[in-house]
Amino acid sequence: MNLPQIVIIGAGGHAKVVADIILKIGRYQIAGHTAPGNPPPAARLKFRYLGNDNVLPSLWKQGVKLAALGVGGVGDNRPRRRIYEHIHSLGFSTPPLVHPAAIVADGVLPVEGLVIAPGAVVNPRVEFGVNTIINSAAVVEHDCVLGEHVHVAPGAVLCGGVRVGSLAHVGAGAVVIQGVALGEGAVVGAGAVVLHDVEPWTVVAGNPARFIKSLKEVF
Repeated sequence: MNLPQIVIIGAGGHAKVVADIILKIGRYQIAGHTAPGNPPPAARLKFRYLGNDNVLPSLWKQGVKLAALGVGGVGDNRPRRRIYEHIHSLGFSTPPLVHPAAIVADGVLPVEGLVIAPGAVVNPRVEFGVNTIINSAAVVEHDCVLGEHVHVAPGAVLCGGVRVGSLAHVGAGAVVIQGVALGEGAVVGAGAVVLHDVEPWTVVAGNPARFIKSLKEVF
């Protein structure tokens, strides 16, 4: 049986997680991976290194129509958005990748580029934007709505009815209590407990979470 080929974009830690999810799903054959420049052997995956992203158009012409974004995001998710948009401009599709060891409620719709890692829990009536990462052992409770290009890091918890703006990042082990809204590009530090809404392009951290800095001038 010939499986559809998929190329992994990236060569770091998140790319390894993505590759493992693809293998566990068993629906695709990994054609290889790309990465900027020439990554050192320690940074490469066990799959064939195809070169930098300039090889993508020729791969598409050769019949590789699927891509998986193996680039994570810590704080600034805009590089992931740029890569995602570039992949799609070349004609690639980015199928949702859900690890078999994740728990996803019935009726939750997968979207392009969604990655749900092992041990994650997604409860009913959650809505995802494209190119979102729900990382290992993260919990997204009922009625949460996440925008595009969001990253919920390992062990983070979004309680019921949380709204997460596009490009936001929720750090490892953070907790966002029910009904809170995180603005576009907001960054929640690792281990933070967020009790109140967070303004767009704002970093908060601590327990309870407090304002750290604005990112408007940085980005």
